[in-house]
Amino acid sequence: MLFLALLAAAPPQIRIVAEPPASIAAASEGVTVFALNEGDAATDTVPVPIDVVAADGTSLRIMPENDAAVSVPAGGFRRLRYRTVTAPPPPARETVVATADGTVSGFLDRFEPHEPIYGVFGFGSDGAKLQFSLAVRPFDGAGVLDGVRVAWTQTMFWAIDQSSGPFRSTNYSPEVYYQRSIAPRLVAAGGYAHDSNGRGDVGSIDVNRLYLAASYALPLGDDWQVEVAPKLWSYVGTGYRDLDRYWGNWSLGAAIGQRDGLKLAARLRNPLGVRRAGEAQLSYPLARIGGGTALYLFGQAFSGYGEAIDDYRLRTTTARIGVSFTR
Repeated sequence: MLFLALLAAAPPQIRIVAEPPASIAAASEGVTVFALNEGDAATDTVPVPIDVVAADGTSLRIMPENDAAVSVPAGGFRRLRYRTVTAPPPPARETVVATADGTVSGFLDRFEPHEPIYGVFGFGSDGAKLQFSLAVRPFDGAGVLDGVRVAWTQTMFWAIDQSSGPFRSTNYSPEVYYQRSIAPRLVAAGGYAHDSNGRGDVGSIDVNRLYLAASYALPLGDDWQVEVAPKLWSYVGTGYRDLDRYWGNWSLGAAIGQRDGLKLAARLRNPLGVRRAGEAQLSYPLARIGGGTALYLFGQAFSGYGEAIDDYRLRTTTARIGVSFTR
């Protein structure tokens, strides 16, 4: 798809069309740019820098290889050559952290948020809900393999209303998927997900799914944006009993929020089925309230089937509030 850039320095009848590069590295090899003359007379134009968005979603500025004025014939075009002014990023190096147990090393910059990380607490039998989730890019910057992700999500339901405070259920959800930005505001992914309650032969519930997902973000101005995120899946293997009747085969997510401000997100699972489930999350950065706290005030409500995989046949309604590290 062509990226159109109107240059203020160009004559009114000159339109500049730049083919977006695949990445910063590709832009350093050169980008083809066309100066189109939509007027009735030949016109001179001086090439100037252009801001473009690469196919992988990276914003960059490209510069003309020759900044001499060019004449563009009436109704015709001139082919120009541009290159990026930003050098490709250096190879990734280990992140080294000194701790009381010794030096710890790892490619920590390859980790990214996946599902929200939070701890929320409800009243009565709603109990507490704790979730940890991260994804890692094992082949970061390695060409076509750059989109590979390995993720882990663990959700724990803590019965704080009981005297012994047991963890009544835990969902374990490892994933392997491939994710790419296919347009400036469109990201798509496909992969494999396993969900389990972590038990052995007795009481085990596990499900394997192949899925496709996408998200589209539309800016609204003043750092606000609205997002839509559908997800489709199919079940593979055995062990999931009749869980497919409750989870269905697709979900629809939506969110509206402001960067460094309020965000409301919701997801409806099995929306056209009889056994639906919906979850809503409302968050606000505590740093906006005071100090540099890297936490969000986080509220969550759930209604429907299967909040915990152990209870997928039960319909529940819960509300909890707490804090989150990601959202």
